Amino acid sequence: MLVSVPKRYYDLQRLHFQESNFRSGLSGVQMTMFGGTSTLGSTFGGMMTRMGSQAIYPYRQMGSLWDDRFKELKTTADLGYKTYVRLTDFTSEKEIAYTMRDSNVVVSCIGSHVWSKRDKDFEDANIRVPMAIAKAAKNSKKVKRFIYLSAAGADPNSHSRRLRTKWLGEQEVKEIYPEVTILRPTYIFNLLHTNVTISGKWGMQMKMFNRMNWLPEGMNSKCQPVFVNDIALAMLNCLKMEETIGQTYDLGGPNILTYEEIYEQLFNQAGIKPYTTVVKLEDAYEYYHYKWWQSFYRQLFRTWLTPEFMTIEAQDLVCNPNNKGFEDLLIKPVSFGKKVPEYAQDVYWQYNAQDVTKREGANN
Repeated sequence: MLVSVPKRYYDLQRLHFQESNFRSGLSGVQMTMFGGTSTLGSTFGGMMTRMGSQAIYPYRQMGSLWDDRFKELKTTADLGYKTYVRLTDFTSEKEIAYTMRDSNVVVSCIGSHVWSKRDKDFEDANIRVPMAIAKAAKNSKKVKRFIYLSAAGADPNSHSRRLRTKWLGEQEVKEIYPEVTILRPTYIFNLLHTNVTISGKWGMQMKMFNRMNWLPEGMNSKCQPVFVNDIALAMLNCLKMEETIGQTYDLGGPNILTYEEIYEQLFNQAGIKPYTTVVKLEDAYEYYHYKWWQSFYRQLFRTWLTPEFMTIEAQDLVCNPNNKGFEDLLIKPVSFGKKVPEYAQDVYWQYNAQDVTKREGANN
């Protein structure tokens, strides 16, 4: 009697995961994480290594171990539980396969930078690199789970180059590795790297323009901010739940806000009277290409006033209600309002430090 051959990975998907309570234990997970220097990568990597998992962090050639981007990773695991591998070409399948030769879990958090400008940068980060990772994971005999981070709102017809290339990257990864688990988060806010978040943009505008908040026209679109720890917890539950294999999840916070409402919460928490100036989107694009402005406000124009960043903020970024979400992963996400006091603390201290110093000097 002939027996049909099971599908590829059918007998390899069972991951023996043991959640230990100390860093020196053994959880049974050997993980290769691409994009470990990102906020989500350092958060999830620290969560896994504190359980006794072994983690490998490939990083690009432009980085170094003495960079500040590695400071959160260095304290997350004991000696022998983490290692860093420097790659010269992230699109090389041979180099990527070398980093995951002993791993049973592969996580890809790589994405385009906020300040990316060229089409090649978006295509490399969101299409070519995920394809190379998926091919290496497919050819590996030890890899049992593959988690790929995409973006909510990914659509081939989107005005954003990032969301268009994210959608193309999803389709390529699904075709190469059908058992992949895809997570599509919305706007991620965090407490580690606030420079690339909306709170960092608000703080930078407070410093440069003396409490003046520039709001380009058309940025009253809806946003569903989600906390980075909730995304990391969703990734952990995906490893524990076998029914997540081959599924796609849209991950967003419990509240849907506009960008103007987010700014209002930050102003109210900091106790600063808001001064909001609405600028036309076309004028904002012209300011970005004006060389004198670029040289004078280098950090602002390098990160938050790039055309790609403004294009994303000019359209809705919410979860699709027809897709699976946090409820299917047994997670209750944290709202943005609960973390506002922590975001506004630094800016609040900046505007009150001078008065506090004067009072302390007078008392002494």
